[in-house]
Amino acid sequence: MPDDSMRHGSEWYRRGVMKAAGGATVLGLQTGVAGAQESETESSQEAPDATDRISGAERLSVRDFHEENYEITHIHRRKEAVETLLKDPEANSVAREWIANFVGYEPLSNHLDAISIQGPTDYTVEGGLDQGGWEITARNRQTIFGLVDRQHNELVALHISDPIDVSWQEEYSQEELQRVRVMREHPDVQDFAQDRDTWAVFKVAEEIFAWKDRPHGEVSSLIFYGVGDDEVSVAVGYLDVTDSENPELVDLHFVEDFVRYPVQKMARQISPADQTVLGEVPAVPLEQRPLKTAEDGFHRFDLLPEESFEQDNWQIEWEPPETMGVTFYGDYNGTPVFRTMNAMATPTGYNLPPREGRNTVDWFFPDHEPVFNGHHLYWDIHSIPFGGPGQLGKIDYPERRGHPSGFQFRTHYHTGAQGRGSIDFHSGAQFGPYNYNISYEFFSDGRIVPIWRRHGPGHEVESLRNYGATENWDGEDNVTMQYLHYTALEVTPGTTEGVETHVFDGDQWITPDEEFYLEGEPGQKVRFSNPDGSEQIDIPMDRSLELVVVPVNSDEIGPADSQKTRVEDLETELEFYHPAQYVDGDSIQNQRVITWLIMEGTVAEVPHPAAVSGYVAQSELQINGYDD
Repeated sequence: MPDDSMRHGSEWYRRGVMKAAGGATVLGLQTGVAGAQESETESSQEAPDATDRISGAERLSVRDFHEENYEITHIHRRKEAVETLLKDPEANSVAREWIANFVGYEPLSNHLDAISIQGPTDYTVEGGLDQGGWEITARNRQTIFGLVDRQHNELVALHISDPIDVSWQEEYSQEELQRVRVMREHPDVQDFAQDRDTWAVFKVAEEIFAWKDRPHGEVSSLIFYGVGDDEVSVAVGYLDVTDSENPELVDLHFVEDFVRYPVQKMARQISPADQTVLGEVPAVPLEQRPLKTAEDGFHRFDLLPEESFEQDNWQIEWEPPETMGVTFYGDYNGTPVFRTMNAMATPTGYNLPPREGRNTVDWFFPDHEPVFNGHHLYWDIHSIPFGGPGQLGKIDYPERRGHPSGFQFRTHYHTGAQGRGSIDFHSGAQFGPYNYNISYEFFSDGRIVPIWRRHGPGHEVESLRNYGATENWDGEDNVTMQYLHYTALEVTPGTTEGVETHVFDGDQWITPDEEFYLEGEPGQKVRFSNPDGSEQIDIPMDRSLELVVVPVNSDEIGPADSQKTRVEDLETELEFYHPAQYVDGDSIQNQRVITWLIMEGTVAEVPHPAAVSGYVAQSELQINGYDD
């Protein structure tokens, strides 16, 4: 029988303070939040030389923070850092002229925040329907990098890049152009385009989309960008594409702002300081810039490791993404931990009815069918051709602050990138597509931390300002936007054959005979054991984690080599909605099993949604019984 020792975590901080007290309370916690990760000993040490402080600043791991301060820092500090940057008059004078924007953020050691903002002053558009597509140029795009002292909200480093023009193309098939034509012919869209330069963007295909009471695969979304004299806005259409030759526009909305707090509008509302620090403080070195924007607003890729490497007791192999993110294979001290691990999907739903205590499958899919319980939903895939740029790099963590050494393998996806490295998104054309990091941290003591970190904006502003109540609305506020993230792995605790599965329910250990769907509570954990050895893998069920355990089945979507890959088998893809659908009574003991981790991103619980806050969801795997 497994040992009943258990690390009982407290109820998640965000669900208490953030929801009840709101952003204002958290914003006042300058010493508790702004310096959340540093220990008392480090905080009391004499401040290092300014140059040494900057060059010595390192990226932080989850384990550099106490309890939930990692999540709180990403929720709170991003907007604070943007505002601090905009108080500099040189930075402000550049940003206030932009027509759109993009933000990058990372917390560093030495009490520093790495922040970048970037945007163009205009877009020009060439081409059109008759030419089969468009060429868009973001004019005078500039990137502003800053390092902000978290304790005092002061700039300690600043760099402003020279303006550049950045161009990209939107080219479509005749079938896609017919959809554009149908939407363009709507009178309201014609009015929208009357005094604007426009171009069309397909966010995703209908194969991974659902709208209202229509099942997975029948409706697709289409975005028209419109550039006016000093603003850019969008028309968002939803088209019934069941008859591919005769698409029908079934829903239409117009959105003026992509995000709740556009950087250019923040700049115009802020009164800058009298004197700039540009030239008085150091520039921001490449190493201390956010990875997504480090190369003058473009992704940095030079940190990618070999596709097979050893570090901190781990032996990792990885493969570039197809449709389910980077594929990982992992051993610890030469003994298997997981055969494959993938980021299977990120379902993003809008305008759901109140949750009322339901688990995610009953809330999102109450009929247990691929029909969404709200306005629309994306089952995002994680690919380079339609979600790039994929893998970003490996970040090394030294032993520090009481935690062992380790590393993070970071990936980045924004849907609709179409393999061009997010040029459009990083030039401010960021409505609709999602922007999130999917990362995995590995430590020398055997701990693994999967992290999903969202930046938005998606359709959050559209949902907030346009959608009416759903049919089953009962007077409570609907949920504007809710993320789920599915990571799945084939667990191999010391064996690639069958494993034992146990559940600690908070009081006792249970050995389930059949596959199951578990709604997590603090104090619970799931354990996978080697029947013929000492190796164990534990998954604590805190942070509102849900978990599905099913045997490997070649007819189901999953990470195992023998399983279906998303969207490659269209029939299987259109039947897919939630891993709980695969729970139907099969035996799991002494079987090869797939573990699905279902993490939630509750946008309603952050104070600054839609691309100015970073939302973090994470889980944890702990291994035991592996010989040194």
